[in-house]
Amino acid sequence: MDVFSKITQDDCKKMSEPSTGQFAISCALLAWLLVSYIPQFARIIGRKSAEGLSTLYILLGSISGTCAVANIMVLPASQTDIACCRHYTRFGCISRLLGIFQVVSGVSLFWCIMFLYVYFSEEEADAELHGRRRSLSSPDRTFRRARRAIRLLIIVVAFAFAIMLISAVILNRFPWYSQEWANVLGVCVACFACVQWVPQVWTTIHLGHLGSLSLASICMGAPYTWIFGINMILRLGLSGWSVWIVYVLVGIMQLTLIVTAIIYMIRDNRKARRADATSATASNSSRRDVSESPSTRALRPQLDRWNSFAAANAEDGGNERTPLLAGRNKHVEETASPRRVI
Repeated sequence: MDVFSKITQDDCKKMSEPSTGQFAISCALLAWLLVSYIPQFARIIGRKSAEGLSTLYILLGSISGTCAVANIMVLPASQTDIACCRHYTRFGCISRLLGIFQVVSGVSLFWCIMFLYVYFSEEEADAELHGRRRSLSSPDRTFRRARRAIRLLIIVVAFAFAIMLISAVILNRFPWYSQEWANVLGVCVACFACVQWVPQVWTTIHLGHLGSLSLASICMGAPYTWIFGINMILRLGLSGWSVWIVYVLVGIMQLTLIVTAIIYMIRDNRKARRADATSATASNSSRRDVSESPSTRALRPQLDRWNSFAAANAEDGGNERTPLLAGRNKHVEETASPRRVI
């Protein structure tokens, strides 16, 4: 049975034409989403390591994204938009499909992060094994992460294949169950998204730094999450909590990571300043020791006592010649006094 067979032209005419404002906002959100992932790509590629990224975070995010794509594709509303696209104007068709583009784009970008995680986990372990370069974490942790990355890829690909296969069967053979299947997928998306950031927060706190997790990417993604969640709250109210609670929880986790990263940055900057001050002091001391000759270093205690004696006499009103004259007068008195006694 054709999934679009029951959708008529009259059904398409009932759909209102999207406004220019809605189209502009959707395009801006889509562009924001795309740009927010660029720092994360640059962070992983620049460090050539997946250190700092939680395996469970990548796994849950990839599975949640797969369910989200299947959910929006099997929704009857999405089926109507796709079927009626030939009856819309070009602007109306693109506007109607922007929601699908947003979901698919976000999931595709996250899958790119998953592939980068798998690739650099394997590449870093191979480089450590063959001595091309040392890994950023310990060798045991690097090899363990590489083994987990392979299992992660197998699980995600198998899960995505199963979900897409079931969705295709339902759409083509049992389309009257599409709404129920979409509801099941929606619940899965909510559950996975709620717990997705928990292992990442724990990993960051356990390591004491962000590693390959990009702070700029999180800072750009958090406003997107909160704007989308607040929009859902205003549209659905408290009764629609099951829809927007996911975005609120994800936003809280993202804010937790941002605050944690800022604390670590302040700590690292303080450590760097203290290290610079210590190295500067050690450098000055070593330069003084190198510039002095061995005879000067041997006379250093006597010179220090002479300087202290000169400074004390200067405080009593003398000048730089006072210690020498005072020592000469004392010597004359000591040699002359015995003669006067005799």
